[in-house]
Amino acid sequence: MFDFSLSKQALLSKQAIKIASVFLLVLPVTTQGQGFGAFQKKIVTVNRLLPPTVNLKGKKIRVDATADAVQRDGEQLRALLKTRLVTLIQKDPRFILNETSPETILKFSITNYYVEKWTTGTGNNQKTSNRGKIEVAYQAIDVTTNAALDSENLENTAGYDPTQSHSSLLSLPFPRGDRKKEAAEASENETRDQLVSGIVSLMARRIAPLDQPFESLLPGGKLEPLSSLAQSSRWGALEEQAEKMDKLQNPADDAYRLYLLALAKEALAYDLTREANERDLGKRTDISPAQAEAQFHRAQKYLDEAGAIYKQIITANSKEKAFRPGDARTEEALAIYAKIERYKAENAKSQAPKAPPVVVPGPNGGTGTNHDVPSSTGHLSPLDQVLDFCNRGLAAESIKEYIESPDFLADAKATGYKFNFARDSVRLNDTCKQNAAAFQRAIRQRLGGGTAPAHK
Repeated sequence: MFDFSLSKQALLSKQAIKIASVFLLVLPVTTQGQGFGAFQKKIVTVNRLLPPTVNLKGKKIRVDATADAVQRDGEQLRALLKTRLVTLIQKDPRFILNETSPETILKFSITNYYVEKWTTGTGNNQKTSNRGKIEVAYQAIDVTTNAALDSENLENTAGYDPTQSHSSLLSLPFPRGDRKKEAAEASENETRDQLVSGIVSLMARRIAPLDQPFESLLPGGKLEPLSSLAQSSRWGALEEQAEKMDKLQNPADDAYRLYLLALAKEALAYDLTREANERDLGKRTDISPAQAEAQFHRAQKYLDEAGAIYKQIITANSKEKAFRPGDARTEEALAIYAKIERYKAENAKSQAPKAPPVVVPGPNGGTGTNHDVPSSTGHLSPLDQVLDFCNRGLAAESIKEYIESPDFLADAKATGYKFNFARDSVRLNDTCKQNAAAFQRAIRQRLGGGTAPAHK
């Protein structure tokens, strides 16, 4: 005869197991902190646009290409790179190819190129692939002045060993985590094509904006309303609401709120860049040159703020790997903006009118040089160069880079500049605000205690 009491007991046990299983499944969800979720992750596509390194005024362009005589297949490679670059330029309505009377000459020389086979693994796991590297010396030359508007040594690589560090010579020239690029090339021709396409793109982006959309994860939970704003590209509203929202109690959780704030600022910077690009294409005649310059500095400020937030949240929640691409993106963008500012300053300096120094009364009734105007050499004093950078919103690190550069001492020598503590400290404080003290120390240290060789 069947034992019903035993059957009932077994049934109750099974029910208890089911309840316990459900509890265990629910428990991690209810106790888990803020995040991107394990299933059905929300993603938004951000239309990233980076400005060109230099905005060429001379739109009539000629391309001159050379290759090192010792390079393997150098002539064939030179012709291929030139053809690819010319084709990209022809697609951009801003530029006109003109071989006979150009306003700007784009010059590049292939200084290094190789493709080689390499082997990874052992025994049955051994695999032979290809890798390579190409380097070019690139310049944009103004035909009228013969001045270099842009100059850079560029390189591109293809294929690398996934077991090795990304910091090797053959590391990736793109943000980490791009799995599409992490495989070594299957053939020599494929490797060469990747090298050529990459280096041509690097040259082209020096004179034209880079359109590079990216996908970004969005957090759920308490931050669902903010993520909805991101999904509809309402970046201004997202910035405002993320700043107004109360901080989440756990700093690791609040990092996701700050992540959305950084993403909003980053996207706003790219929107401003897109407007400036449309103005350059003639599509936005309502934007004046002064407004375009202001937008440039606003974009730079947004990126600076976004980059600082990304670094902050990486520290607050180091386990969240999805925070890191934002840090890499903003660092790359800020480096481009810093180069643009540097080239603007250098070009303005080279085109400055030759004017004699203006003599003004000194603090003790004597006379001195008014450093607010160019000297007879066309140079601004180092202090006025720094003040100008502060007014333009240039990043503090870029200003320090100028102070540490040979240009700083050249400007000091050309203008006979020496640091006047009573006057210059006040000017730095009024213009450079919180960075004034650091700049003052750097300037005085660079001048060796506040003096510079007298101008002869």
